[in-house]
Amino acid sequence: MTKKISSVPGISVTPVKVENSNIVGGDYSMQIGQNGDGQFTDKDKSVQTDGKGAGQYTDEKVTIQRDEDGSGQYTNKVTGVTLQVDAQGEGQYLDEKNKISFQIGADGTGVYKDEKNDMTVTINEKNATYTSGDITIENNGDGSGTYNDKAKNLLIENDGKGKAKITFNGKTTEVDAKPLEKPEKFPKLKMVPPVPSIEANSLLITLDSGILFDVDKYDLRPEAEEVLKNLAIVLKEADIKAFEVDGHTDSDASDKHNRILSENRANAVKNFLTSQGITAEITIKGYGESRPIASNDTAEGKQKNRRVEIIIPTI
Repeated sequence: MTKKISSVPGISVTPVKVENSNIVGGDYSMQIGQNGDGQFTDKDKSVQTDGKGAGQYTDEKVTIQRDEDGSGQYTNKVTGVTLQVDAQGEGQYLDEKNKISFQIGADGTGVYKDEKNDMTVTINEKNATYTSGDITIENNGDGSGTYNDKAKNLLIENDGKGKAKITFNGKTTEVDAKPLEKPEKFPKLKMVPPVPSIEANSLLITLDSGILFDVDKYDLRPEAEEVLKNLAIVLKEADIKAFEVDGHTDSDASDKHNRILSENRANAVKNFLTSQGITAEITIKGYGESRPIASNDTAEGKQKNRRVEIIIPTI
């Protein structure tokens, strides 16, 4: 339907998201496919997505670059979290606010650091080491290992063969002890959060009021009727059940005058489309100068603001 409507001379068509009668976004550009894939850019964010979670996303808080397999990069400026991960779960995690870092390999080896709590965990292929302040724990992976608390002058040495030596303040005692279990590996890093699909729930058809009407008038011009006839043909073929016609003006004249003019223009478009056999439920609204899409300080901006919009729900 979008391609057919776009082929009608004298109009422009844009997929949009409408919430509470407001077109979300304002000054933006959007290109969208049937599955939420495409591109979206406005003053706050930029999205390029395949509709399945892969792509790129950037706003003032978050940046996401994600491949189909879930690998990629994620950065959150608010939480201070950065994630870089490949398809095997290998990569790096950094939490700047909480001073936590995590570097992990695909085999579960790696290093975890918690600077606030002065803690480091290192897991290698066969052994592991834990340090926190004055305490160091080493697990050699063969049942043996050590526990060393320098502050308490305490050392425990497990030979992995059923015995352990405990040295406290220079005195050593040997006791029975079970061999240490093999150290567990780190869990793999989570995949990068998916890039959101582009949500469009309506088509926005924009008609230039300069083509439709003479200045300060709401009677359709002859050339406008030709444009609307072609549009009516497409709308009937698409079997549209309901849509909205909105009139907009620039800021010349009073607010009351502009609202009445915009409503009359929207009604003129509705009546003509109905005369062409459109049986859809048509709602009209006149917004006057209240919803500009450009500055009213320039002639070019005023021309953009003088428009009639047709909003067709797509879902």
